[in-house]
Amino acid sequence: SSDSGVPREKVFVQSKLDTPNHGYETARQSIKDSLKKAGLQYFDCFLIHSPYGDKLVETWDALLSLQAAGVLRSVGVSNFGVRHLKALSDADRPPPVVNQFEMHPLVYRDRLDVVEYCQSRGILVQAYGSLFGGDRKALKDRRLGKVVQAHSGKTAAHILLRWAVQKGFQVIPKSVNMDRIRENMELFDFQLSAAEEQLLSEWQPDGIDQYWDPIADADVDLGEVDKYKMQASG
Repeated sequence: SSDSGVPREKVFVQSKLDTPNHGYETARQSIKDSLKKAGLQYFDCFLIHSPYGDKLVETWDALLSLQAAGVLRSVGVSNFGVRHLKALSDADRPPPVVNQFEMHPLVYRDRLDVVEYCQSRGILVQAYGSLFGGDRKALKDRRLGKVVQAHSGKTAAHILLRWAVQKGFQVIPKSVNMDRIRENMELFDFQLSAAEEQLLSEWQPDGIDQYWDPIADADVDLGEVDKYKMQASG
């Protein structure tokens, strides 16, 4: 940010812990290395990328310890299912501030349990894949087209992002195109009706694959539950 002239506090930097770097000491060292490579003093938010790396509790303790040290401002998880989130809660650890996972109408019903678990506990749902990963067949589906036609000047992307916003999700659509980035922000001058929102929410999957599904597939491996708890808390 020194080169851009934008103050560091005006930039929100979020990063993730790669799956092979789970475990208390390994995670701590990996995060410190990431900060050094990024040339930063702290990350605004840092996530465990997925539960596939196992050792969930001791890895979470590593993030908590670095949050206490001031180098992680907030900590969260990604691709955690209810089982994985409960593992942290059952171990008497503070909850993540955010759970980032693939979320759009085609997976909404399958993942409603995760959504409800997070939202009932104040865990922000951060949705990726909001535009079906660009799947052209799904983007041209008649159900989506019907809603698009009812909102003059709005695109399928607008409708899907607005659906997510109305569900209470944080959206993070990816683009390197400045016009597309601006377009993705034009969500707050219209609203989906209750019927439109329900139509999209009840959309059944048809021929689209998820990126991956650690929410359903990853085991719950805790690692060391007691060894690092004191270090994480203080």
